[in-house]
Amino acid sequence: MKNVIEGLNIPRVKVDPVTLQVLGGSFKMIAQEMGMVLYRMSYSSIIRESEDIGAGIVDTVGRQLCESESTPMHVGSIGGNVKGILTRWKLEDIHEGDIFIHNHPFHGTSHSPDIHICIPIFYKGKLISFSCVQAHLLDNGSHTPGMDVFARDVYAETRIYYGLKLYEKGKRNDQLWQMILDNVRTPSMNENDLKAMIASAKHGIKRFTELLDKYSVEVVFSAIEDWMDYSERMLRSAISKVPDGTYYAEGWLDNDGKHLDKMLKVCTTTTIKGDSVTIDLTGSADEVYTAFNASFEGTTKTSINYIMHALFLDDDIYEQYIPQNDGMARPVTIIAPKGCIFNPNFPRASFSRFNQANLLADCVMRSLAGVMPERVSAGTSAHIHFVSYNGFNKSKGEYWVYLEVDEGSYGGRYGKDAIDSCDALVANTRNVPIEEIEWHYPLRVERYELNPAKVAPGKWRGGLGIVRETRFLQEGTVTCEGDRHKEAPKGIFGGYDGTSASMTKNPDSDNPKSLESKLSDEEFAANDVLQICTPCGGGYGNPLERDPEMVLGDVLDDFTTVEDAEKSYGVVIDTSTMTVDVEKTTALRNSMK
Repeated sequence: MKNVIEGLNIPRVKVDPVTLQVLGGSFKMIAQEMGMVLYRMSYSSIIRESEDIGAGIVDTVGRQLCESESTPMHVGSIGGNVKGILTRWKLEDIHEGDIFIHNHPFHGTSHSPDIHICIPIFYKGKLISFSCVQAHLLDNGSHTPGMDVFARDVYAETRIYYGLKLYEKGKRNDQLWQMILDNVRTPSMNENDLKAMIASAKHGIKRFTELLDKYSVEVVFSAIEDWMDYSERMLRSAISKVPDGTYYAEGWLDNDGKHLDKMLKVCTTTTIKGDSVTIDLTGSADEVYTAFNASFEGTTKTSINYIMHALFLDDDIYEQYIPQNDGMARPVTIIAPKGCIFNPNFPRASFSRFNQANLLADCVMRSLAGVMPERVSAGTSAHIHFVSYNGFNKSKGEYWVYLEVDEGSYGGRYGKDAIDSCDALVANTRNVPIEEIEWHYPLRVERYELNPAKVAPGKWRGGLGIVRETRFLQEGTVTCEGDRHKEAPKGIFGGYDGTSASMTKNPDSDNPKSLESKLSDEEFAANDVLQICTPCGGGYGNPLERDPEMVLGDVLDDFTTVEDAEKSYGVVIDTSTMTVDVEKTTALRNSMK
């Protein structure tokens, strides 16, 4: 154990167990409160309703001390953003009242529309940490409104803010503020969201300072060190219970958006050795010349650290609180060759990076299925259909932009059927209520339901994605970063594969148009409809082992058909009484083994 707190040069003291627990809960609630302030004050639905944000406290060397329970991709990259800011600024040049704005994907940011607000925390005149908030803003000056799939480099995908002082010693840089708003399509929404982010970060300072006043700097930061050591110990302990070995899984992304016939490979080689784990991404596709790359610090590391927590330290397994902090990164080594899709060279664009992160997490999980069968699920949707609906509001003289995350589903799990209609793995955003959409935008949601595709058979069935149909009430365009139109989620241990995704323009018209998973500025006239069908997860285990009464329930719930119950599950249903014919089912299953 170190005797001095890193970065602060103060002694590390012993903290009694009761105080440690009290402070641990306080750290968690500070981050949660910061998130709640942002939800309540923000204007855009991507923050207020989808909760596409992250918040927490970071120390002066960029270690994350606590995080909000929101989108893993945001909260996991908070420390990386601070490290990025500190590549431009020395600590002695940071002053009380400074507020930084940052979004550089090669200096910690997950992707450039995730704007990071960082306020230094001074206590008794000394810089001790940073209060940080980040959120996805509606538009950041990319080539197309709301997002950019086809940008060739980082300069084309957005306006870059690399550790800029938005405020200096308490005074706002009005010219920088105006420049930011002058270069986006949604200035009024962005302005109010930025103000909400600043208020959220200031709330974090208030709460953290109250802890320091009550317990002292030495006790608070010693407790932080204890909690990081504890998280590391718990993760190492969980890893050590898995047999040593090297385990492999792979998957395929549709394409980079331009070369439509070239799928992109994702390779994960997971090596367990004692109480540590190495994730090797060698063999994954090379970087591409669109925005379909994943930044290493903000996206690749974040998604792997998240799946480590989900696999080894899931809250459903452990009764005690295990915080997600920088200590969890210590047992994990990541190998991502420079120039691959998960570690691109500057200045490659990385705006559309979420599908890579989700499939990466899915592959890591599936690679460990053989040695952690009770802790994994079958293949998840491992996708994101992130859609920008937009048009021009003539009365306001600016664009309207609505960003939508269309959820997918999980695969079957040991002892449980899959979860339907939810974001899977690294994605964790909420859906936006239909009333919210139709109240604020010239759109009408005419269909929003479970995907009618039959569930993937398994001892525990796969999950269902969704179908969503949205009608434009005035002309506009759609840009989308989607995937999994080609490869379906994988079944495991004899479970069937799920179903892939699709997008269709005007599906009920005489001339429906099948759309690629990645769109850029696809034009929609008034009354045109966009239909999105998201993937359905894979099945877990041999379908012949599924309880026949559960199969009957699936039929009654329209999750599968009488015919498929017989074909896939070996369950014969008497359609006159809608009951299981036990004798015929037993005979059929015996013949199918």
